[in-house]
Amino acid sequence: MIITLLPLITLFISFFILMLGFGLIGILLPVRMGMEGMSTDTIGLVLSMYAVGMLMGGLYCRRLISRVGHIRIFSASAALSAIAILACSLTMNEWIWGAMRMLMGFCIACAFAVIDGWLSEASSDKTRGRILATSQVVVMAAIFCGQFLLNLAPPTSQTIFIVAGMLLCLALIPLIMSRRVGPVIHETHGMSFKQLLTLSPLGVVSCFFGGLLYSAMVNMLPVFAANYDISGFELTLYMASAILGAFLLQFPVGMLSDRFDRRTVLFYLLVVNIVATLIIPWGAQNQWLSIMMLTTAISTGIFTCLYPMSISETFDKVQRSDMAAAMGGLLSIYALGSIFGPLSSSIVMKHLGHDALFAFLVCSEVFLLIFVVYRMRVSAPLPIEDQENFVMQTSAGAPLLELDPRTHYYVDTPLNLEAQVAITIAESSPAAAVNMVKQIALTSPEKAAVLVSALSQVDDIDVARLFTAITRVAPDLSLEIAEALASNAPDHASELVAWMVEHQPEKLADIVAELANQFPAYKQEEFDQLRPADADAYHESATELVTHFAEFQPEQAMDVAAAVIETMPDMASEVVDILHDADNMENELSSGVGDKPQS
Repeated sequence: MIITLLPLITLFISFFILMLGFGLIGILLPVRMGMEGMSTDTIGLVLSMYAVGMLMGGLYCRRLISRVGHIRIFSASAALSAIAILACSLTMNEWIWGAMRMLMGFCIACAFAVIDGWLSEASSDKTRGRILATSQVVVMAAIFCGQFLLNLAPPTSQTIFIVAGMLLCLALIPLIMSRRVGPVIHETHGMSFKQLLTLSPLGVVSCFFGGLLYSAMVNMLPVFAANYDISGFELTLYMASAILGAFLLQFPVGMLSDRFDRRTVLFYLLVVNIVATLIIPWGAQNQWLSIMMLTTAISTGIFTCLYPMSISETFDKVQRSDMAAAMGGLLSIYALGSIFGPLSSSIVMKHLGHDALFAFLVCSEVFLLIFVVYRMRVSAPLPIEDQENFVMQTSAGAPLLELDPRTHYYVDTPLNLEAQVAITIAESSPAAAVNMVKQIALTSPEKAAVLVSALSQVDDIDVARLFTAITRVAPDLSLEIAEALASNAPDHASELVAWMVEHQPEKLADIVAELANQFPAYKQEEFDQLRPADADAYHESATELVTHFAEFQPEQAMDVAAAVIETMPDMASEVVDILHDADNMENELSSGVGDKPQS
């Protein structure tokens, strides 16, 4: 364990100091705004800007890192965050505070992306879990300790702001003094909201409410506490209990989530949390701080668990290759919830009183509870052994995406230089990448199949047109390239067949035969161990392929059908039905033509 973590000590020290500063800022700003007499809805608006910045940072951080590098982005993030908090000490203008809060959110998203990339690069399949767990402990410990720094000086003085700025600047030193080289950038694109909602409605809704509930709780809790004269050390102790609960409750909840139906676990968690949330204002009215701390820890802890549970719930429904994209989309949804949390709860508090914060939280929980019950009624539960594992997430909001063991895959052989260059070009100009491969196919035809395989993995590449472009300049490579596409882009096989039926029917027979030969080799030996989402996608791809062959190339349909049945015997009856339906349609068309009166 020590040998694994020792090379990463400078990263963890910088990360700890950075989050120590952000932990202090998180409690300082709402307390100071309350002391300045700002209205509750103004406080909520300013605090919600952090999530706006985090959302923008999540969208653009990797693009910035690829331009200037990891160390410069981390340095810029820490420096800009220091400037932002020091600027807040110079004025009490709520608009400037909102802008600075948004800048802080942007910077923390960039900083998390930098640390995530470095830790992921330094980890292996055996050490990834340990490094992830250590990073979570570092973040939560820093935020926990940061609460107590509020006691160094009165919140009305500039001293606390200066301390926070010093911490953010200090976070630079361990990292920039190291000899560490920035890792390779892995660009990821988030899955669309519509696609996520179609695949996992409960995952999307619980993710949104996870952001809404947690951000409303931790941002507006100091404002609520001030209404009951909870200040000084008592306030920091109270807020620290919330952070501690957010960390500790993930262990038992994660265990329950992995051992029982996740939706059932979520149902009972919400029921327990509704009770805990209702007790908090009752404890405040009776000045029972210990009761408040306990119930706040429980409530905040369960709110924190909603995000990792929503990720696991969504991962149950998506293909393994789409997990990183799904997590990127979920992060955006979580950030949207975090924007609305402080904003909407502060408006409720302004009009109905500070205790209405918990009425808002309970109403939101009840709505989520109703949706959980609805999903339990309309969809069957996934077998426990097929559920994705629960992986802890920090309460800071920005996840360590690349470090999550569920989204990382090890490639046995790295891409050659030409393939890497082609992919890089394709990300900005697919047409230019195809032209490059065409030229290489003319001079070095032995490299064509590898390059085509690499380009087929790029989202913006049209596989059918790629095949035609390359085989037009190198027609002798048709079968080799078809084999490469069948092995590396099986999801596009039906698309390729449909396009060739329309544009190049003369080559269809040979290509179909090659696809039929390659199809059963796709994860044949491990099909029984496929995740349900991957098996469903494979099943759909096979169905589409058989259907295309049966309709457009019936003489090859039996070869493809045999290949599919050999791979998935359970599909035998469905394949026979497809062939039977296609044969009936052909007979009906033939009889219809024969019955026409001769003119």
